[in-house]
Order: sequence, then C-alpha cells, then structure tokens
Amino acid sequence: MKRILLIGAGHAHLHCITNGPTEDVEWLILNASTYQYYSGMYSGLVDGTYDIDEIRIDVAALCRANDKQFIEETVIKIDPDEKVVFGASGRRYTYDVVSTNIGSFDWAEDKTRLSIKPNYRLPDTLKCLQQAKRPVVIGSGVAAVEMAASLKTADVPIILITDPELLSGHPAAEAIARRLKELDVYWIQERPIDDEPPLRFKHHPPIESDAIIRLTGAKAPALFADSKLYTEDGFLLVNEQLQALDHPSLFAAGDAATLVAYPDIPKNGVTAVRQAPILLANLLRYVQEEALQTYRPQTNYLTILSMGPRHAVSMYGNQYSTHLFGWYLKRWIDQRFMRKYRP
Repeated sequence: MKRILLIGAGHAHLHCITNGPTEDVEWLILNASTYQYYSGMYSGLVDGTYDIDEIRIDVAALCRANDKQFIEETVIKIDPDEKVVFGASGRRYTYDVVSTNIGSFDWAEDKTRLSIKPNYRLPDTLKCLQQAKRPVVIGSGVAAVEMAASLKTADVPIILITDPELLSGHPAAEAIARRLKELDVYWIQERPIDDEPPLRFKHHPPIESDAIIRLTGAKAPALFADSKLYTEDGFLLVNEQLQALDHPSLFAAGDAATLVAYPDIPKNGVTAVRQAPILLANLLRYVQEEALQTYRPQTNYLTILSMGPRHAVSMYGNQYSTHLFGWYLKRWIDQRFMRKYRP
C-alpha cells in the first residue's frame, strides 16, 4: 500500500483529508497543532463576531472522521532522496509521495514582537494585543488594515504603521483610509527604520510599544532551506503540476511554494483553495503512475476586507465596493468553508 504524507493542514490539505480516497492508499497527516485556525475569520474573531471555536478546525478529529492518521508533529527536515521526513520529536516518517502545505512564517518572536504565523500562535498573540497598553500593527496590506480596524472596534488602542500608500495603491485604499479615520485609528504612514522597540522613524517621533505584530506579507519557512531543496527566497520552487523541480515525489501548495511559471500569484488562502483539487488529483495520480494535471491560476478573485462588524470593502481586480452586502457575503463564504471541515 502506498503512503501519502501531508505536512501541514492548510487549505489545500484540508481538501485532501476530506476528499482523499483510502482504498489502496495510506494517508498520514503531520501538523504542528491539533487545531488549524482559518485566516479568513481572524478579523471576525478579533471584533467579536465569532468565538475561537467558530474559526478553528479540529484536524485530529477531521482525520479520524475520514479514516486518515493524524500525528501532532513539527517537521524539521525532508530527505527526498530517501523519502523520509524528520520530526522535532526525533521520529522519522517514510513516504511514497509527500506534500507540504504549511503556510508562511514570520519574524522570531520575543517578549514584545508577536506573530500569528504559524497560525496556532493566534490565541496567545491576540490575548497579548488585547492586554497591551500600546499595541502596534505594522503593514500596508489587507491583513494589517483588517487587523487594525477589528482591534479598534474591540476598543483596543491600536497603532497602525503603514507605508505612505495602502494596498500598493489599489483604488480601494481611499475607502479603507476613510474607514480607519472613522474608527479613529492612530495611524502613522511611515515605515519604522527597524523593528526593535522603541520604533524609530526618519520623520515621526519614536513610538514605545509593549506588543508589536508585523503583517507585511509571506516569509518563507526554514524547512526547505534546511532540507537543501531548490528554493527562491526560501520558498520551494514547483512546476505547474505542483511538484518540486528537483524531486517529483515532493509536492507543495499554498504560501510556502512559488510556481516557476507564475511567480507573482498571491501567497494567500485563496490560491491554496484553488490549488487543492489539482493537488489531490496529482498526489493520487503520482502513486498510480498516471499523467499529472496542470494548475492554471485565475487572473482575478474576490477579496473582502472586514473592517469591523457590518463594515466591509470588497475588491475584484481594480474594482471595489463598500456596500454592506459584502460583509454578509464574507460571513456566508467563511461559514460555508468551515462547515466543510466540521467532523
């Protein structure tokens, strides 16, 4: 019997867990935490729309319900030549084909610098932000402005630090700026010189903070570099079949991978969801020695920013809307996603 090993329980792997057949195939899922927190609902958790149980998936229970083996384990190295994965526990796991869907990572945490990557850090990080006297969010993209707006609506005295230009100049930036001002978010439009508190700027006075979270885009995990795999900026390079360039039995989806043919596609949950059916098909086709399918990313996709309860900015391509319907649509989309993975 062939073994398919899944490292991580990201969006694409959740699809594999629930839809992967078990006849003539053994599935083993290694994840650093029993729970997987759904990033699309972070803002709703922060502003009180959801509680913690509504935004997390019990991966161990999901695996049991779908006749797949789950082990809580942090993978520290992959040996694709021997087809062995090494865990932080000291255990070794063999495979016939392996896939990684572990998301992106962030800076090294300390007493002040916090992180929600990997996502099992979310509850502790959120608690620290809520209890801090001068919490700071750094970032100019969707995740940062959503987090700042949601914290502010929950009466957290958040300071938002961005580039002078929000969302890389997307037309929706004007509407987002209006909402931030409406919420009276303390907003500094200048990146700090470094990330060490006190935060120093070229033009703005220094800022003292007892809790800093940086949401400035995907950072590569150490796993691929430590495994001496073919990477670019630390991200595993894959082809259009989602295979590592130098090891065909190694697949990857989501934030931690970069497609050579499409290096600029966003590293976010939407991409991983779109890759999921192709990934599952190709894992099965690989062990069955069949021709693999090709992944083609979509050009545009819908993004909805929740800017506090019943406030949203919806974006599609260069178009945007601030209609209340967007907030209800986001709730429907997110809750539908979660229902698929309730064991």
